[in-house]
Amino acid sequence: MNPKQEMIATLLSASTIEKVKEQIQCGTEIISFEKFDMTFRLFLSKKSLTINLEILANTPTKVPGICVSFYKPIGYFSYKHYNLLATTPTLEVVVLKEFEDELDYWLNNNDIPYGIDIKKLSLKENAVLAAFSKEALLNAQKYEDTSFWANGLKCDIFMTFEGFPQVFLDDKYKVAGPIAAYLLYEEDSVRCIVEYDTLYQKFRDMNLLTAIR
Repeated sequence: MNPKQEMIATLLSASTIEKVKEQIQCGTEIISFEKFDMTFRLFLSKKSLTINLEILANTPTKVPGICVSFYKPIGYFSYKHYNLLATTPTLEVVVLKEFEDELDYWLNNNDIPYGIDIKKLSLKENAVLAAFSKEALLNAQKYEDTSFWANGLKCDIFMTFEGFPQVFLDDKYKVAGPIAAYLLYEEDSVRCIVEYDTLYQKFRDMNLLTAIR
């Protein structure tokens, strides 16, 4: 397996699923562990009662040779129709776009773990995660037109006439208009375009937007 396949194997492993079940019961915010010589953590978002599996990652900054370390989400867990009276609630895991190919590889070559549902996000949902990612923030800080990859999607940053960067998806995805605006010099803030506000608030509560946490 390559490293990303190992990340998905970690997401769906029996040991990780047992940790998730324990975590949602006891309410521990962070559980850290090592697997495949990589550092992972399970992060409980208490507003949404979802648990993110994240990996410690590095990404370059605008300063040559300098990288930023941060925890990158791979996917998240939740209980479908969870309630305290349920004896066997169904655990659901959702995988981000960046890791979909590795998920497909894993599912084609292994058994699906018993008792969990596996899902993918829509293009619009993945676009919001890309536009508010650490990769997007670091590219926005360059304050110039540029292209980059985030969450498995090709993204573009274009400078507005007002002088601040906005994040778009590449034209090949046929998603019109900007998704995020980075007003870093003027207000030190990141703003969501109105069309995406509901998803922005949802993913913010889930602590999936690495640009703003």
